[in-house]
This record gives sequence, C-alpha cells and structure tokens, in this order.
Amino acid sequence: MARTFILWLHGLGDSGPANESIQTVFKSPEFKNTSWLFPSAPFNPVTCNNGAVMRSWFDVPELPFKVGSPIDESSVLEAAKNVHAIIDQEIAEGTNPENVFICGLSQGGALTLASVLLYPKTLGGGAVLSGWVPFSSSVISQFPEEAKKTPILWSHGTDDRMVLFEAGQAALPFLKEAGVTCEFKSYPGLGHSISNKELKYIESWIKRRMKRSSSTCLHLNCLKEMFHSRDRSPKKNGEGMRTSSRLKKPIVLLTIALLSSVFVFVIYFLNKSDLSSTSGISSSSRNPDSMARTFILWLHGLGDSGPANEPIKTLFRSPEFRNTKWLFPSAPSNPVSCNYGAVMPSWFDIPELPLTAGSPKDESSLLKAVTNIHAIIDKEIAGGINPENVYICGFSQGGALTLASVLLYPKALGGGSVFSGWIPFNSSIINQFTEDAKKTPILWSHGIDDKTVLFEAGQAALPFLQQAGVTCEFKAYPDLGHSISNKELQYLESWIKQRMQSSSSSS
Repeated sequence: MARTFILWLHGLGDSGPANESIQTVFKSPEFKNTSWLFPSAPFNPVTCNNGAVMRSWFDVPELPFKVGSPIDESSVLEAAKNVHAIIDQEIAEGTNPENVFICGLSQGGALTLASVLLYPKTLGGGAVLSGWVPFSSSVISQFPEEAKKTPILWSHGTDDRMVLFEAGQAALPFLKEAGVTCEFKSYPGLGHSISNKELKYIESWIKRRMKRSSSTCLHLNCLKEMFHSRDRSPKKNGEGMRTSSRLKKPIVLLTIALLSSVFVFVIYFLNKSDLSSTSGISSSSRNPDSMARTFILWLHGLGDSGPANEPIKTLFRSPEFRNTKWLFPSAPSNPVSCNYGAVMPSWFDIPELPLTAGSPKDESSLLKAVTNIHAIIDKEIAGGINPENVYICGFSQGGALTLASVLLYPKALGGGSVFSGWIPFNSSIINQFTEDAKKTPILWSHGIDDKTVLFEAGQAALPFLQQAGVTCEFKAYPDLGHSISNKELQYLESWIKQRMQSSSSSS
C-alpha cells in the first residue's frame, strides 16, 4: 500500500506534541506506512481571549463561535499558506496527493477546511472535528476545481458550547454552494471534545480512501528514519509554525486512557523519564561538575502541554546547569469553567478569565493538583536530590500551581518561580504553611500589559506573601502581555544559578 501522510492540527491554545497519542487509536495494519505530523501553532495574540498571547493558527474574534460570528480571513489565509508548505514538502518527498489527509479539532478544524479547499490539488480528504467555516462565501471563487474534489468529513457534538452545533451545520449549505462533497456526522450528547467513537470512524473513513487511492499510485519505499525531526527551536511570537517530531509508525509514547475529552487522553505525568540528568557530588567548590544535582520542574499554562515547553531548557546554557534534571509534565484533561466547560489540559478549574485580584477561586481542585505535584517532588528527593536543589517554575495557571505547591510542601525547597500567575487560594490557608515552607524564596515575574491575568492580580501576591512571612522578589516587565520573554528566562537562569551555588557551598 502506498505511503500515507496524516497532518493533525490542534485547537486554540493547545500544542502538537500534546496530541501525538491520537495516532495510537489507529491500529489497522493499513496505517503501517503512515507518516504522522503534529505541528504546533505559533504564539499570537487572540482577540477572544482579551489579546492574550497563546498558540493560535489565526485570530479568533469571539467565543463561543456561532453562525454569524466575525472572522479574520486575512490571518486564516496566512495560516493556510503555512499548512500548504507542509503539504508541498510531503508531496515533494514522494507522497501522492491523494494519500494526504488533513485533520483538525476546533480552530485546527477550521484551518483544515481552509487548507484543503484552497490547495491547488485534490487531496485524500479533510476531517473537521468541532470546527467552523472560517471565511465568507466570497472566498469560494478562490477554490481550485481540483480542491473541490477533496472529500470532507465533518464531526460535531450536539452539545458543543464552544463552537455551537449550528455553526458546524452551517458548513453544509456553504460546501454545497462550493460544489464540495461533505459527510456530516452529529454526535448526540458530545460537547466541545473528541470521542473515541469519532476517531474510530475517522480511521475507517481514511482507510477507505487509502485503499482507493493506493490502487492508482506506485508503491513507495517507506523505510525511512522512525523519527524525522523538524525545527524545534523556540520561535518569537507570530513566527512560523514549530513542528513536533514526525512519526513514521504508530508508537505508544505515553500511557493514555481514552476519554471523551478534547485531546482524548489523560497524560500520567508521574512516570516521565529523565530528560537531562547527571549524578553529581555535593561540594563547596563552584566547579559545575562538582555541584550538587539540581531538579527543575516546569508547569505549563491552561490548555498547553509539557512537551511543548521543553525548548525552554535550551536557554539555560550556563555550565552550572550541566547536572540539572528537567521535567515538563502535562496536566490532565479537565472541564474548565471559564471556557464554558470545554475539556482541555488543566491543572485545576478556573472560574473566570480575565483573572483579577478578586476573581473567584476553586481551592478544592487546586489542592488536588498540589498533591500530584508533591508526589513528583517526593520522588526526586527519595532519589537523592537535596530539597534545596529542587526548583518549581510555572506560567499562568502553572505559576499559580507553583506557588501553591511550594507553600504547602513540608520542606524548604530551592525556590519557586511564578510567571504571570496569581494567588490561587484565600488568606485563610496561610495557617497551613509550614515554617520550613516559608523559607522557600519566591521569584515573581509579571508583564504590565497582561490582559489575561491582570498585573494587579500579580501585585496582590506581595501583601499576601508578606502576611505569610514568605520572601518574594517581584519583577515587573513593561509592555509585556500574557507571555514569557527571553529577558524573564535569562533572569530566572541567574536567580536559580545563584541559589544553586549558595546551596552547594553550604552542603
């Protein structure tokens, strides 16, 4: 059977690596020669999220998305060009266009539709899950005749509160007007998420297309490298797509449990392997090779994933980090109140966004998340790492969890670094902080122009921590929105390095 290529486009705020386990559902032998690619969208400001910078293929003016919602066609067309470049490269490497399949969820589904209908050749198919038509009917005149021959599979939950079911149904008359064949499948009771049932149907739908197209093309040599890495270097906001590893055969990378969730799985992050660790001997010397082993735990923000943040460690180039072990766990998939109950990677529930100093809090789900983080820390300490060489860092929701995890841990740690976070509990919880926990220093970094977690919410940490008796260094970054800058990370590097040297000399 001819080689097949499946490109999967994630939803708003998600990442490519967080979706890689989807391929494990496709177990039919016909997918043996399938090349999968899970790219990550660039970081861009998103209007519907108050201008917050997050992974986004194009701008989304409003959510929930319904029939008649405004659209930003210019950014959609620009994103489609980037997807076309991926398709062009795959075809140039020998894949028949009819064996190219594009799939996407939500915003990724909308981009799937745009990319397929604007491509100059007929592709194997486009599968849209909980998506919408991202342009007006005036764009129909731009669809090439060959593109109109590409079949569309549309799957949508009837209980979707993020991209309303009616927005999905609106695709039918649009595609009929364009002369495009579309199979529309509704899933009763399903919200803004993907079900195992949907994925199994996509598997059979693609399999039928693979068989038909393979009879008209040559059998290609598929004995390539199992992993073909594309550029994973950190990108500036708005730059081109950062793609994840390209998997030539379905491989179980993570322990997953199929659920009716937006990413169809919960990542059990407690069993992650060491990313970069070397045994070290504690010494008073500041020689990097003789410094005590250090552990840095990085907690991502709402809707993100651990693997998508791994490039951060490449910025820590000082030799003192040679013996550092990094861990980037992924949050489990949970419904999130501020996003209309949509299921996404989330450490705990967030009742509302933007987040202000007086926003409501969900302490119960927070404390459950803290328990999981403490289990990770306990494991590292049991493995021989001194608690004072343990550092917890986090962005946004991950920053709030960082603060809670550090202050509720029974021992003094090396430090906690909060980026664009907030105080996730009330002052009544201060009496639960142990005296040793209060000795852990906090570094707080916040952009003044943050429109998602307002700067005032970050500033509220100062009197709270002062009341608790915790030392906090607060750094404000002018003109910075809800994102992390290289300047912040460089300061974090020096801050941790200073703490590492201090603990090494005293041990």
